[in-house]
Amino acid sequence: MLGFREIEAFRAVMMSGSISAAARMLNTSQPNVTRLIAVLQRRVSYPLFIRHGRGVTPTPEAGMLFAEVDRSFNGLKEIERAAQEIGEYKGTQITLGTVPAAVSQVIPKAVSAWQKAFGDISITVELRGTQRIFHWVRTRRFDLGLVSPLSDMQDINVVARWRLPYVALGAPRHTGLGETGKVFDIANSGDTPLIVPGMGYMLALCEDTLLARMIQEKSSVDGHISLTAAHLAIAGLGIALVDPFTAHYFEGAFDAEVRPLKNAPLFDLVLIAPPEQARSRASVRLGEMLVSAIEDVISSCPWNSAGNRQTA
Repeated sequence: MLGFREIEAFRAVMMSGSISAAARMLNTSQPNVTRLIAVLQRRVSYPLFIRHGRGVTPTPEAGMLFAEVDRSFNGLKEIERAAQEIGEYKGTQITLGTVPAAVSQVIPKAVSAWQKAFGDISITVELRGTQRIFHWVRTRRFDLGLVSPLSDMQDINVVARWRLPYVALGAPRHTGLGETGKVFDIANSGDTPLIVPGMGYMLALCEDTLLARMIQEKSSVDGHISLTAAHLAIAGLGIALVDPFTAHYFEGAFDAEVRPLKNAPLFDLVLIAPPEQARSRASVRLGEMLVSAIEDVISSCPWNSAGNRQTA
């Protein structure tokens, strides 16, 4: 069996034209190169070099062997280049499943941070429901998931978790929300209709039975998700109860009025991933950037002070 050291010495002699030059190329001694060439010649059972004076001349067989060796070394260079690019996250492909709350700001912030740090990323973002994301992360179809569960997550790798209060959102200068900075109380909202992001979902979140009853009585439109509810509110159709991430986006993009909500139910946002041993370095790094983006959004919302983060 041919050894790498002998092949390396042979290639160096062929490229440099002499034993001494090959020794300098390999940062070793001439006797060591001579020994390695002798070992190689014994193993192939035919001469590779003809000595003349203080130099050597390759045999025709050496030329044929060198062509194969050089191709193999070029292949090793490609492997080395590929290994370096993997280490630098080049060619990274990640699939992320997310609930709508994270689409408008969190994911753009995280992807922008990645591009600044490492260059382009091939990322697929799929907008799905929590149960579908949960299943596809468990089966490793998704590398990461941002979900909003109604109960504790079992048999999944929870990277980080945030619990933040829902808020009230209305069109610009909406008088039904009360003064800026004041807490919005549904009990004092008069005839202003409420828009909820899924009636069943909201009622399941409500721990306050009085609040749950008022939401049922005053809701005129079910927007299914916070994003839809917020758009309906901006159109002047009522006051929407939305998650804080959607509220933050609409406050900046549409000049929406946002108020803390009295006895607000909590919105759960959870970053999940496959088991740690199954995660790529890129998945771990992007997960860290998602956490940073979420923290950044939360810190810029004064009405999010009642929330808290629980990190796994």
